Amino acid sequence: MLNSAMLLSFVGAVMILSLTPGPDMALLISRGVGQGWKAAWCTAFGFTLAGFIQIPLLALGIASLFQSSPLAFDVLRYLGAAYLMWRGIQLILKAVPPSQLPGISSATTLTEAISDGVIASLTNPKGLIFLLAFLPQFVDPSAGSVTIQLVLLGLLMKVVALIIETAIAIGAGCLGQFMRRSPSFVMWQERVTGALLIGLALRLVTMNDREQG
Repeated sequence: MLNSAMLLSFVGAVMILSLTPGPDMALLISRGVGQGWKAAWCTAFGFTLAGFIQIPLLALGIASLFQSSPLAFDVLRYLGAAYLMWRGIQLILKAVPPSQLPGISSATTLTEAISDGVIASLTNPKGLIFLLAFLPQFVDPSAGSVTIQLVLLGLLMKVVALIIETAIAIGAGCLGQFMRRSPSFVMWQERVTGALLIGLALRLVTMNDREQG
């Protein structure tokens, strides 16, 4: 359906995008350093799971609704911001004091880490609009169904991103093992992760109309 040169270009572009610093990357690294690579990987896996909802929406053309409807855009981003704000405050309040620190903090379970990744990705309407702008550049209408191409490219994008994010999660987890020699480190890291989630929430709330488009 798609030629090999096109696929190689697409994979290369996705790898570069996956390594670009941003709020999601900061959250991934913070969670890996503070809670280990498993928690970080679960967060990244949550990003990937969100794609299984985003990509069909894109392929069916629903993504264009959020580009043209300010109300739909605002409802989605405010719901996402509310969830992220709640999770961030929860992490900060549940940070374990040094005197009670047994090891890696369990304030965030692996299930919660996956949920954080899904919600952070799914309720950020800019992510859906980015897919709408990025994926069609690699679609060849003469090569077959555009819908199928969009779905396949979207899934490939999520898989490649997960591979990159897995490496980052493992690296951050290894770094955290050394840094956790400080008795107050895990509590501090929980608070940083919580602050990052609150930062993501504020970022969603303060988007202006130009950024949304």
